[in-house]
Parts: sequence; structure tokens; C-alpha cells
Amino acid sequence: MDIQEIFRENLKFISQTELDVDFMRRIFSKTDTREHLVIGTVDLPTGRICVGDALAYMGTMKFSPELNRKVKSGSYPVEIAVITTAFDTVRITASRIKLSDEQPIRYELAEPTHETAVFHASDGDMTGFPVDAGMMGFMDASVMKEYAEFLRKWHHDNSGKNHYDDYFATFFNESYERLPEYQRGGGDFIGWSVPETGHRIVMNSTGFGDGFYQIYWGIDKNGEICEVTVPLINADLLDKVHKEYLEVWDGIEACIVTNHIADGGEIAYMHHEESGDSYNGWVFYGFDEDEEYWDNTENFCLYSTHKLAERFPNIIPLLHSPIGTAFFGNKDGTFELDDREE
Repeated sequence: MDIQEIFRENLKFISQTELDVDFMRRIFSKTDTREHLVIGTVDLPTGRICVGDALAYMGTMKFSPELNRKVKSGSYPVEIAVITTAFDTVRITASRIKLSDEQPIRYELAEPTHETAVFHASDGDMTGFPVDAGMMGFMDASVMKEYAEFLRKWHHDNSGKNHYDDYFATFFNESYERLPEYQRGGGDFIGWSVPETGHRIVMNSTGFGDGFYQIYWGIDKNGEICEVTVPLINADLLDKVHKEYLEVWDGIEACIVTNHIADGGEIAYMHHEESGDSYNGWVFYGFDEDEEYWDNTENFCLYSTHKLAERFPNIIPLLHSPIGTAFFGNKDGTFELDDREE
């Protein structure tokens, strides 16, 4: 399953309108691939929570629904869950405001106020929010107005500039430099304060980026709201693909292939030698090549072992063969052991 297939599967996940408690507990667990951390504090002076795309829409106060239930005013930590896989990179799988120390025993879909719903239909208002810049944020409704006013003034004073590239990118880069193990290069999250008021907001990237995401209330054993949660990625799916990926090959990613193979040709011979600093020891040769061709190092290149395995699935069980093993390739895609003594 490639990253595009995973993205399509995840679109189904983020469109669901029910959320399982056990699943979310796993999301915010610590495993070999999963971690969670507090990335900032959100100030809620009115207790009216807005959620939206922090870079595309919240500065315009559009498509950023205000939730129809108020919480106690105050300042609360924002926590994210992340997953790091061998086949992809680190991704944020969920983001939540922790309103108390209690744990949710169920989740309820968080409905917007009628005035701020993204879409009105005859059978009710649409829940959730769209993302168009790969970023979400939690803000108090009053702070979102402050944020919008800040951006209005900033654009007035910085005509022709982009508020991400020319302002926020610096903060995201600093965040990455502080915590590179939890985000991609360039940064995936920040805590930021509106300069004029000091009110704090939190922004984080949304899993695989653009899409339409749902918001949930976490309800504790006393029937009280204990968190506001946005699921972003089905971490169970990523863990499954991660395991399958490592089963194909779990060593250095690069092998060596001839240019003929890199350009789409078939494998005529594969040999496992001692690995180097930049490659895993597997060398693949194509058909219609000779000693003169092989003597020219420019006729070889580094190539992804997993990409090669996608093209030639029959090599997968052979990749774990010991050093010194070699196989002849047939044009029908099958392989035979080269049992000649060296």
C-alpha cells in the first residue's frame, strides 16, 4: 500500500462521525512508533472554542466553527499524538485540548453553532471543518477575532507578502529545531501569542494535510467535558503498513541497480554482498549487459529496495538471504538460486 492509497483510506477515517474510546487511548499511547506531547497552551477567556484551518481560514473567521457548548474559561494544554513509521515520516495523528485530568469514557460529535456551521442543510448543520493549508488551530472565539485583526494589520503593513512564508514559518522552524523528533522539517506545530493581547493559541499540521475533519467532545465518568479532540490519522492503519514494510526489508534502504533496471528493465541477476555506508549490499543486474557495461560505474545507481520490491514481488522472500547468495532472474519474473561455487 503506497502513501496515496493510505491517504484515500484515511479520508474515510476522518469522515466518520463516531469515535471509539479504546481507539483514542491507543492513539495517545507510547509504543515503538507512537508518542504524545503537550505542544502549547490555549487561552479560552470566554470558553467559546473555535476550530479551523489556522492559516487559511481562521484569520478570515470563515469555515472555522464555534462549538455550541461553552467550557469553563481558563488556560488549557494542547496535546498531540504522533506516529513515526519507516515507510513515511513522523505524522500528527490527533490533537486535543485537555480541559481536565479526567479521562473520557465516551465521545460525542461536537456540533457548531448554527451561525458558524460550515454548511447548512435541510436536515441540520454540517459538523467539522475544512483544511486547505494543511494546518488546524484551537482558539477562543474572542481570540480568533484578535488573530484576524492581527493578520489584517500585518497584511496592511506587509503588502504582497504571505503570512506563512514571511511570518509564521520562522516560528515553525524554531519549533522544529527544539523538537525535531516529533515533526517534519520546517516544523509541524507552534504555540503562539497574539502580540497585542498576549492570548495564546496553538497550531498544528493535520495528518496528511487537506481534508474535512470532525471534532469531538470527550465526556468523563461524571458526564463532564474533559477534552476537545480532533482525530487526524488512523494510526492503526499506519502501524499495519509499517509492519508490512519492515517485513519486506528492514535494513538500509538503498540497493544498487544498473541504469537499465532503474529505467524499467527486468532483473537478470541479483547478488548479496557486504553492505556499504550508503547501500545494503544487494546489487541487481539487467539483461543484455556485459562486462564492459558493468565496468563503468556510471551505469549503476542507488535505488529504493522497497520500490524495487513493488516492481518485482518475487524478490521479497530472497532479500533476507545471507551474504554471498545470488539468484538468476528469468524474464517471466521468477528467480533461481545460483549454486555455482565462487
